[in-house]
Amino acid sequence: MNNLFVKLSLGYALFLFLSGAVPTQGETLSVNSPGTVFVREKVKELKIFREVFQEQKSNLKSHGFSAYSLHQDLKDPMIVILTMKCSNMARGVDFVRSPEYMAAFEKAGARIPQVWCGVDVTERHYSDQPQMKGGIVIARNEVRDFGFWKTCFYKEDGGKHNHPGRKYKNSNYSIHYLAGAPDVAIVVHEASDVSKAPVFMDSDPMVGEMESTGVVGLEIWYGKNLEEGSF
Repeated sequence: MNNLFVKLSLGYALFLFLSGAVPTQGETLSVNSPGTVFVREKVKELKIFREVFQEQKSNLKSHGFSAYSLHQDLKDPMIVILTMKCSNMARGVDFVRSPEYMAAFEKAGARIPQVWCGVDVTERHYSDQPQMKGGIVIARNEVRDFGFWKTCFYKEDGGKHNHPGRKYKNSNYSIHYLAGAPDVAIVVHEASDVSKAPVFMDSDPMVGEMESTGVVGLEIWYGKNLEEGSF
């Protein structure tokens, strides 16, 4: 389990015990708003998966998807990560969890996908790039209050997040929100060298920063960039 997740979870439990506080819900956004669906799944053949994905582009477009980026998990080359922009988040999630979607990728040996999602607060920018360098960091933050967390996020280094010790160039930030108790804030950014991201994201300064902004749980996907484009 991610050390940062453990630290934050234990810290939040202590906070609740001492204060009797209850997580508050952030701002309300419709699940039928434009959003991004994040998919992570194990496959047997990356080449076949990419071929099947190309075949499914028109089908994805018909279900409201307009752009995507494809990545290979940093530690396991047989795990793929997809980010897909859609006009209606709820509809998009329903499709990627449907038997139709899963059946299409069976011939690539794809297993049941792990799916994250969020309404677009700040959009992720896509361009047609059949080959890409660098990588991606997708952090799913469980936060006590999204409004408070977002204010802190934009105040931090003017929203640039050029922290000492990062050791890689960070860019192309986007935020995606899902209401709950706690709320969910998914933060995505590009990493010039994604191999250096895990150590930085799990460092004590980052733990302290996240604790102060109300993060109570965290899971992160790290991926090597393969391609991105539009449907």
